[in-house]
Amino acid sequence: MSTEVLAEHMNITEMQATLEQAERKFRRACDQIVFLNERLSGCQFRYKKARNNNRKSFRYPLRMRLAVVEGIRDMYYDYATKKVEEIEHLRKVLTAYVIDDIYMSDDEPAFHENK
Repeated sequence: MSTEVLAEHMNITEMQATLEQAERKFRRACDQIVFLNERLSGCQFRYKKARNNNRKSFRYPLRMRLAVVEGIRDMYYDYATKKVEEIEHLRKVLTAYVIDDIYMSDDEPAFHENK
């Protein structure tokens, strides 16, 4: 179910909980991306060292590991991008509800002039 459809059937507290959960998942994905970048850096260092020392038996497994770590990192990046889009949408919807709620509840102006 898409975020737009979910937002139509949720109340404000459910949307806030969904937003908090999406933000938590986004932060976790970012932490994983940082970890995988560090892991990738280590693998690249070992691969370059094996290539410079002409250690062909080590190069293939290291190339495979590099490919796997890059693939996992790219998937986390895609996931984080989708979470950002979900977060932006939920914030827009919540802001619209809050603004509508403020205007709907203000039957009288908040500021009265003394005449």
